[in-house]
Amino acid sequence: MTYKEWITAVAKRFMIGSADIELILFNQRGIIPDENAEADITIAKTALCREFANIIPLYDISEGGYSISWKWDAIKLWYNQICTELGIIPIDKPKIRDRSSRW
Repeated sequence: MTYKEWITAVAKRFMIGSADIELILFNQRGIIPDENAEADITIAKTALCREFANIIPLYDISEGGYSISWKWDAIKLWYNQICTELGIIPIDKPKIRDRSSRW
């Protein structure tokens, strides 16, 4: 499976379109130089985690009784699980800094 195929398969779960997948691959070309190369899952997951804030939809769809709702707890769980697996600090976690020198 190639990087593009893997990211496309995972992105479908979040209703992410092909234009966004192309954007992810373009933005992460530093770690994925060839989207058609055999996928290294760790690198593919890292690319998705780095683009997480960009790939989640920021709008609600509601039209004539039709609506889409997101399982935000499941999305956050997935993201935090992947970050923990890769040793990446999630973007939504507060950073603790030692500010005692200011006193």
